[in-house]
Amino acid sequence: MREQETKDLGPGRPREFDEGEVLAQITRLFWDKGYDGTGLSDIMGATGLKKGSLYAAFGNKKSMYHKAILYYEQDVVKMACQMLRGQNPASNRLYDFLNSPIIAVYENRDYRGCFLCNAAGDQISSDPETRKLLGQSFDRLERALCDLVSDLRPDLGQNSQISMAQTLLIIYSGLRVQARAGVARTRLENVRDQGIRLMDH
Repeated sequence: MREQETKDLGPGRPREFDEGEVLAQITRLFWDKGYDGTGLSDIMGATGLKKGSLYAAFGNKKSMYHKAILYYEQDVVKMACQMLRGQNPASNRLYDFLNSPIIAVYENRDYRGCFLCNAAGDQISSDPETRKLLGQSFDRLERALCDLVSDLRPDLGQNSQISMAQTLLIIYSGLRVQARAGVARTRLENVRDQGIRLMDH
């Protein structure tokens, strides 16, 4: 629900908007445009809220960005981890994970890429809190990939499984960036297949 005029709410009155819905809108803006490309006017226009209400609920722009990363982790990253730990055969889970950047661009026409990958290349990534939040999300994906690698290669030692999970995460991140940049689908599929073949060695 869109905000009522602040003066109509009165002190101590509950906010007349869904903070989760507004945060989802803010996240989509940062995901689409990046930190520097998103202005407060963009956020006000997308949410229908005034500056004072936004700041009261979410803090300043940098705070909004941090909350957007956390929202993305609890939404998109969580679903990815659930898929990696799912009930499908482990080989299918690995294929689906590495194939998802290709499907996003070449079938769904979604050129946003991965919010985490985009944020890692944004100027705001030099901010300590941003780096901490990005590291937290990437670590969560890495742990899920470790579980997947354990399912695929229980013969490997723990250190080897961790190394393989880190390699797969780097391949996935590269596929996200290159797919967004318009690299040919055949080239991306070749990298995907190379990543899958790593599990056979």
